Amino acid sequence: MRTIFLTGGTGFIGRQLVEELLKEEVMIFLLVRSKSKATRVFQKKGFLNEAAMHFIEGDLTKPDLGLSDEDKERVLSTDVIIHAGGQMDIQATTQEATSVFLNGAKHISEFAKRIHQLKGLQQFIHVVGYMSPFDDHNSKVAIDVFKEGHDYLKIKNPYERTKFLADLYIRQQASAVGYPLSVINPPTVVGSSTTGSTEQVAGLGLLVESMRRGLMPVIPGGKGYKLPLIANDALAKFIVQVVKLEPSSIRTYTLVPDKPLDPDIDELLGVMSESMNMAAPKISVPLRFMKALMNSGLSKITRIPSDGLNFITNRTFSNDLPKKVMGADWFTKTSVMNFFPAVVADLDYRLMYPNNQHNHVFERTLIGNTVIHQIQGEGRPFILFHGLLSDGEDLFPLGLELHEQTGQPVWIPDLPGLGRSPFKHEKNLIDLYLNVVKELSGKAAQGAHWIGHSFGAVILLEALARECLDTKNTITLLQPPVTKKNHKSFNAPPLLNKWALKLATANSLERYLIGNGLFENIESIPKHYIAKVRSSFTSPRILNTTLQLNSFLSKNYQGVFTKVPGSNLHIIWGDQDRRYSAPVQLGKIDVVPYGHHFPISHPTETASYVLGN
Repeated sequence: MRTIFLTGGTGFIGRQLVEELLKEEVMIFLLVRSKSKATRVFQKKGFLNEAAMHFIEGDLTKPDLGLSDEDKERVLSTDVIIHAGGQMDIQATTQEATSVFLNGAKHISEFAKRIHQLKGLQQFIHVVGYMSPFDDHNSKVAIDVFKEGHDYLKIKNPYERTKFLADLYIRQQASAVGYPLSVINPPTVVGSSTTGSTEQVAGLGLLVESMRRGLMPVIPGGKGYKLPLIANDALAKFIVQVVKLEPSSIRTYTLVPDKPLDPDIDELLGVMSESMNMAAPKISVPLRFMKALMNSGLSKITRIPSDGLNFITNRTFSNDLPKKVMGADWFTKTSVMNFFPAVVADLDYRLMYPNNQHNHVFERTLIGNTVIHQIQGEGRPFILFHGLLSDGEDLFPLGLELHEQTGQPVWIPDLPGLGRSPFKHEKNLIDLYLNVVKELSGKAAQGAHWIGHSFGAVILLEALARECLDTKNTITLLQPPVTKKNHKSFNAPPLLNKWALKLATANSLERYLIGNGLFENIESIPKHYIAKVRSSFTSPRILNTTLQLNSFLSKNYQGVFTKVPGSNLHIIWGDQDRRYSAPVQLGKIDVVPYGHHFPISHPTETASYVLGN
């Protein structure tokens, strides 16, 4: 069994790497600042393996990494070192960056030397950014990086400069002592290909934040310039394969995709804009001019440091070595563009709700680029579609009740353009949502229990009308908004326009929710619901999608449904709704004494009505 000493194991890349390493016959010693915090991190992730993982308290910035004598002996027994430590902070000062990266490289290299002298170090793996100027051809630069390095590398940004000097220092030490070194150069790292979840918002998130604030009106660099990307699970799998190698020298693996697989920055921004339901920038500006603008004060407005543009490049990279390790088609199979829209939406969601805590009862996955929250179980799944002014998380309590009472699976999508799912332009807006029905129906081959609330109910009605769902499925409609009451005061609700939503206060939202009967009283509004709705409208994606769907519903779905095919239709109606009437033309209706949003305010009672209890 190989033993591995890993730095950065609790970071965005490191956590994914630990998950992949645990699939192998290895023992991992993780350098952490706090054992208790590290334990909580991996417990939340669901793969704390105390038999194969051991936390070692220490600090990269301290001599001997600040380890106890007992922990030093553990580290000196390891076969492989993987150095991926150091927080991503492009705005770090020279002193801060030197302490973490340069001093960290020195301290960990001292352990590598002692291990090699004691027993032979099988391999040192260093993870450093793809823009490092050092590779297998120019790594024998004979300078003292601590005394001469800052003058040698004419790079203004301390974060980049010290990371690259650490790269050179580790190469120098490996060459001098004689142990094998594998340097892995990933491009900008984004979230997992299975979820799109990107917890590290300091990278691509800077660009998403600027776009969502309307501060990305131009294309930096233009044609030929790229922002290469890699998924953290693809990177982790690659590192694990390198661990299995038996190298005898220094090798550099640059994980930048082939140019045809790597879209130009204008195409990338086009995909981002569509995902955010915004107009794409059209005008290209030379990168040098963009940096000058940033340095002149634009950085303070956009919150993107001028050095953040350094990740956009027109350089050509060689990736022959990674292809030899993973296969010639690896970059094609792992292309981030397959799920990039979901990454953009996830970052947008995180910027809206920076303190949101993920509900770990529900697992996240992607079908296409739509986020699906799932609970596993036996039997046919319950598939819940949310309405406007909400997302999939708002139906979690109802989903949990259904699962606990039946043991069956629960699938809750974030509908496109809402929650964590990206928007996508379709010729007919409803087709975007019917595609979700078709994709989920394909996954539920034996049929499902479909439940749609408000706009989600309209989607299911349209799916029935177009015969997208067959008789294997049962359908429950919760408050389908297809019959407006004949009151002029309700025809054009004053809150549902762009600036009213953007500037809405907690009090105005509360008045709207109660006045229109979405909730029957203040007490029925869930805690944090109003704050969440207000935050959601800081996102152009959610704001624009909400307005488009509200207009689409008003124009297309009033009095349209008089009868739909299928006898397995169950309608539940909250009679406190002040804008819509019960659609009696659709069939028998169970009436409940609640407001329009009763599946959100009364999940336990709703589950009982759905199940016929």
